Amino acid sequence: MKKIRLLIAIFFAATVLPAVAQDEPQEYNEQVIVTGSYRPEIDDAVKINIPPVMTDTITTLEHKFNYSVEPRRLTSLYEPARIKAARIVGEPTTKLYNNYFRLGFGNYWTPLAEAYFSSLRDKKLTYGAALTHRSSWDKLPDYGPDHYAYTSASAFGKYIVKEKIQLSSDLTYTNNHDLYYGFSDATLANILSLSRNDIGTSDYRTNHNTVRWNLGVKNMELDKGKLGYSANLRLTDLWATYDQNEFNMNLSGDVNYGFTVLRKYKGVAFLHIDWDAYSNTVKPDNPMPLGYVGTTPDSVHHTRNIVRLNPYADFMFRGLQFHVGATAGWDAFTSSSTAFRFFPDVVVSKQLLSGSLVFSLGATGGFDANSWSSISTINPYVAPDAEMRATRHYDFVAHGRWMINKKLEVKATVEYALLRDDLTFCLDQQYSLGNVYSPYYFDNNRLTAGGDITFVNDEMLKITLGGNYYHYQLTGSSTQLLYRPDFDIHAGIDLNYHDKWLFHLGSMILSKMEDPLANQTMPLRYGINAEVEYRHNRALSFFLRADNLAFQRYMLWANYPSQRGIIIAGLTYTLPR
Repeated sequence: MKKIRLLIAIFFAATVLPAVAQDEPQEYNEQVIVTGSYRPEIDDAVKINIPPVMTDTITTLEHKFNYSVEPRRLTSLYEPARIKAARIVGEPTTKLYNNYFRLGFGNYWTPLAEAYFSSLRDKKLTYGAALTHRSSWDKLPDYGPDHYAYTSASAFGKYIVKEKIQLSSDLTYTNNHDLYYGFSDATLANILSLSRNDIGTSDYRTNHNTVRWNLGVKNMELDKGKLGYSANLRLTDLWATYDQNEFNMNLSGDVNYGFTVLRKYKGVAFLHIDWDAYSNTVKPDNPMPLGYVGTTPDSVHHTRNIVRLNPYADFMFRGLQFHVGATAGWDAFTSSSTAFRFFPDVVVSKQLLSGSLVFSLGATGGFDANSWSSISTINPYVAPDAEMRATRHYDFVAHGRWMINKKLEVKATVEYALLRDDLTFCLDQQYSLGNVYSPYYFDNNRLTAGGDITFVNDEMLKITLGGNYYHYQLTGSSTQLLYRPDFDIHAGIDLNYHDKWLFHLGSMILSKMEDPLANQTMPLRYGINAEVEYRHNRALSFFLRADNLAFQRYMLWANYPSQRGIIIAGLTYTLPR
């Protein structure tokens, strides 16, 4: 019995005591150091899906005569599926060059000069400056000098405060020098009984000088539930020959806030406000351009205003992407009395086939000021004290984009636009030489059908072919359709051979255009332009440009013939750091 009792005691001690010991607190004062190769990984990263945007490099029209629209891109609310963690492979930082100089010279005494400077990598501060000059100083047979010059100088800067607020500013000066050269030697002799030697270019030249200053601020916090905002102040001062002056102040701002629809669908609400104020003065103390037969105009001063309010929201709902809003405005630009304007701002989009096929329908609109600055940019041969109005447009658009594969993209657009006070130009009857234009405003409905096909083979080859067909219907009291094409076609090829040779070939066809008021027809316009660049190294390259290789002496405007083929050769150089 004693042996049995002893065995039971030993068994109890072996099973119970360790269990009790495990409940007692244990303290360790030990240190383990593990060494090995570091393998950085990103855990459950959210994929950022930004589809490439194909941008046409061919300019189809020398001048665009229809309204100017400043679109804002529809905010994407698509959230792709999460992907597995990926290992990061370190890459050396790419060396940046903060300057370049480009010089060139061509026939018709055509110089070209560009200079650019910017700061290097900095998370907070970015700044730079740019200078551009291009001109021509030759003559046209039977038309005398056709000089023109464009010069621009700008400086810009951006600074980020505490990674939350971005401050930006830029200052730009531009000068446009042109001649009212649209009269022949025979016209000069028949109308004014003068020869070319009797006049100087100072008798029919025009200069437009512009200084523009922008100051902007916006917050960098874009998290959900945070209020986003931006504000911008733009001051523009234009002074021109014949004592014209236009001062414009534009104040604009945006406020946006994220929200959720039915606890499932995300959206963003926006409010855009825009105020344009203009002050225009003409004091014609200087003689008017050569050939003026009207009475000397009196000094004129105008004060005009435009206010726009555009609330809208972007959100996804059951596979559809909606942009829903409206534009309301007060137009005190066209006349001294204020008119209230209202335009729709609705776009619905649908993605199919994993996003490769996109359809969208939209009804939008707005109104834009045809100020002296914008008018002279479209047609530099316009008369001083040009009539100013705001163009109103109501646009109904169907658009489709099909990414057939990674190399081929097809885009098609059908648009029906209602245009009121649409801007074009006609010869001013107060100028006997038929070389000065005045704005001509008319109402019309325009149907546009067009598209583009783009083929891209990596970064080596890009081929683009596209065009548009236009149909117009005059409305209201408008009876004449001036300077409006029936169709345009463009094509282009860009080739990059091992980043050593760059080739570009482009062509365009623009249908004939009528000017029934002057009883003239602008013939079919066709052109070919080409450029080749050889990169000797990262600092030095050489280029050769050719424009109007079809050597057509087309008409820019009635009585304004162009030069034939222009060829410019030059080089680009970067100063080493």
